[in-house]
Amino acid sequence: MSHNWLAHRPYRAHDATALRSLFRTLKAERLVFANPMRGINGGKPATTIPTSLTTDEVEFVAQAARQDPALRVVVALAGIHALPARRIRSMLEEVDLPGRRLDPEGLDHPLDNYTAEAITDYLSHRHRHWPNSTNPHLLVSRNTATTTAAVGTFWMDKLVKELPVGVDRLRQDRILEEALVNGADPLHLAHVFSLGTRTSLRYTSAVATSAAEQGPPAPLNRSAHAGQAPGSILGFVPSTLQNS
Repeated sequence: MSHNWLAHRPYRAHDATALRSLFRTLKAERLVFANPMRGINGGKPATTIPTSLTTDEVEFVAQAARQDPALRVVVALAGIHALPARRIRSMLEEVDLPGRRLDPEGLDHPLDNYTAEAITDYLSHRHRHWPNSTNPHLLVSRNTATTTAAVGTFWMDKLVKELPVGVDRLRQDRILEEALVNGADPLHLAHVFSLGTRTSLRYTSAVATSAAEQGPPAPLNRSAHAGQAPGSILGFVPSTLQNS
């Protein structure tokens, strides 16, 4: 088998890994007798550098979040608390509205006004549409309201498809903001957002590289959007997610 086609694939490292795994499984099941991917190196996956949102992206997200209660919750959890999409979809009873705490995976974050209001409004919306739902997850859909399942990736992708950025970019923007304000300290990022060492260094390196190339970047002036969108748009004070 020729593997020249891999050179023109945009994600050749991932494609090569998937094919190796596929043929390894087929060979183990005796459906093929050789692994044609053996010895073929697809290279290493490209390392992407986290980037902040532009002013236009911020304004678009802010406007969209005001129109959809579920989207507003997703924007808050990703853009303020930097939760990944999988955690947002699977969130259970980790919100303490009276005590103003958010406890995803034991992080025990203070619950800011924007997120508290977003969740409160969404719960009212959910009760109006599915008053008898006993689904334990925070977010439900028409398909999951009568079950105990979490919403799926398709639901989440559809929710944010009109935005200029996805959930991961919202999350990246929040972590970069924290890194910028707190001196690109990887230990601080690891503590606040429960990040691994390599991930924390990825963000601090992005901030350091930006500073070296063009001087310390000034945070976008997003205070005019208070109460409308994610952490940086809120004028949200970085490091207030630490335990208090």
